[in-house]
Amino acid sequence: MAPLRVEEESSYGVLRTLGPVLRMSATLLAAALGLPVRRVALPDDLLAALEIPGEAQFLAMLDSTLLVSAVMVAFVASAETLLSAAAVDRMHDGPRAQYDRELAAQGVGNMLCGALGALPMTGVIVRSSANVQVGAVSRLSAILHGLWILLALVLLPGLLELVPTASLAAVLVLTGVKLVEVKRLHALAGYGTGAVVTYAVTLATIVATDLLAGVLAGMAVSLALLAWRMSQPRLEIEEAPGEVRVALSGTATFLCLPALERALRRVPTHHPVRLDTSGLRYIDHACLELLQDWARGIERSTARPPAVDWDTLGARPSFAPG
Repeated sequence: MAPLRVEEESSYGVLRTLGPVLRMSATLLAAALGLPVRRVALPDDLLAALEIPGEAQFLAMLDSTLLVSAVMVAFVASAETLLSAAAVDRMHDGPRAQYDRELAAQGVGNMLCGALGALPMTGVIVRSSANVQVGAVSRLSAILHGLWILLALVLLPGLLELVPTASLAAVLVLTGVKLVEVKRLHALAGYGTGAVVTYAVTLATIVATDLLAGVLAGMAVSLALLAWRMSQPRLEIEEAPGEVRVALSGTATFLCLPALERALRRVPTHHPVRLDTSGLRYIDHACLELLQDWARGIERSTARPPAVDWDTLGARPSFAPG
């Protein structure tokens, strides 16, 4: 298999070369001067940190609060894994990630973590991008990456505890900067204002809080925009000889009441009006009542009730105008 080609700017290549040297220099300087900085903390006994669940832990699974938290963690962790996999795919031209297998592997891994009393895990862009940058070409790189970390924890705990947490934070910042492609930001505007707003909210929340909060904020904005788009029906007015045809299609919910009311007000009534709802996928009671009031108004002003198939809309006969 041919080596993967990493797409990066020359300035990023310089940072990748100097980054480890600067971090190592900062670690040695902080250790030599005894600077009062926060460092990596490791347990004295790794095996003692593992806790096999007992009866009390299994009984706690019946707690609804715990179940809700578990579902939330699974949802957010899965989203973060998919986002990381998609980001890594853009960094190379090799085989693409298989998302179903990624999520299945994460589920199995988290069940094992829970059985050992460990924290849940998720896909992380730092380790994945590190594998790509060194030319990894198979899944063995991820396994070996975990093995090197385990060996470092077992054989070099004293050395790891000299590393300032600020150095680790620098790794995250550098990785995040390398993932931002300005040309893609310009292309994002081509997908509409909604895509730009979602990106901006996600970015601002991640910088202000953390990654999980940013993912949740981005999802919330995406769902809100999706709900808004799906709730915007389309109303077309066509004046045929002797008749005015009004075609209502899409999804009509209370979110579109003002716009739908303004559109119905523009319908001419100098000829009999026929409302075509064959293209309507869904209508809620608020919009249905608006249509009924509109039909009653036309009947009062013209003495010609519009032709509407109220049975198709789900209106009870007692609600129909006339």
